Amino acid sequence: MRTTTSRSFLTLTGAGLVLALAACSGGSSESSSAPEPGPLDVYFEDLYADWDSDEGQAQMMRVEEIAAECMAEQGFEYIPQDTSGGVSFSSDDLDVEWGTAEFAEQYGYGITTDPWGTVDEGEPVDEEEWVDPNAEYVEAMSPSEQDAYYAALYGTDPGPAEGEEEEWEYDWELAGCQGLAQHEVYEGGDSADSERFAALEDEMSRMWEATEADPRLAEAGAEWGSCMADAGYPGLAAVGDAEEAFYEEINAIQEEAYGQDLGEDATAEDWEALDKAAREAQSELTPREIETAVADFECRDKVGYTEVLTEVNHEHQQAFVDAHKADLEAYVEHVRESMG
Repeated sequence: MRTTTSRSFLTLTGAGLVLALAACSGGSSESSSAPEPGPLDVYFEDLYADWDSDEGQAQMMRVEEIAAECMAEQGFEYIPQDTSGGVSFSSDDLDVEWGTAEFAEQYGYGITTDPWGTVDEGEPVDEEEWVDPNAEYVEAMSPSEQDAYYAALYGTDPGPAEGEEEEWEYDWELAGCQGLAQHEVYEGGDSADSERFAALEDEMSRMWEATEADPRLAEAGAEWGSCMADAGYPGLAAVGDAEEAFYEEINAIQEEAYGQDLGEDATAEDWEALDKAAREAQSELTPREIETAVADFECRDKVGYTEVLTEVNHEHQQAFVDAHKADLEAYVEHVRESMG
């Protein structure tokens, strides 16, 4: 049996991947460095433009309601979780445009800095603590009852084993009531439609992979790496490595801070001290992050990386559109309907 996968939004995310990478690449310091949308991007722009945060919230709430109905059918109580408290951020809210020299000079990559101004004087924003409405109900269960509850809610698929991520495919039928609910809301509950567009989605994924593997990008990336080495940042094999290195440092800081066992007697003050130490260690990276991001921007600009990326991106997109125009239009309409 073919695995029915929940890939529509993953494919849309892939469709924006190259442009997202380009948003931080070289270009005029007076304007955004994001290239013009390609022939395939145009198909998805309307989808993103039509997307409304209220509609998205309504969909998430519907997922919770369907999950609750499914759990009740299996003999469990499940209170739908209120997902309305999340905060979203947009590049439109920034005081400088993302992907420009000014952004790099002020915020670096936006990793250890706070482009959206969500933190005041080093302290976290005072947000209402989220409480799981089902916690008390589950805590009253025996361990075996809890196992059965979570199996019903999330399914029995253990996910990919180590080293098998590429071979593993998500199957909503093994993802419990949450998988069923997400399938109903985001895919319209129609397995036939999922099967219909599976081949197109596979082709689209291969197109993005071919774009990233294009030798022209590799050549431009090598020139960028040479430029970065001359600027004092050697050993960078590909565009994006400099930025990724800071994420790895942040992960190491968080693992060191929050991987400690404070014991059952730990107080709120003890945890606050950990938070403070982690924030201080993170802030120490900021000057180096900004310096690196500025050099990164200048090198991408110097070697014309964005121009090469745009040319390669558009060429692969146009070939895909020419080969799959009718199926693509039907696919986009299907995704639009699934978004409500």
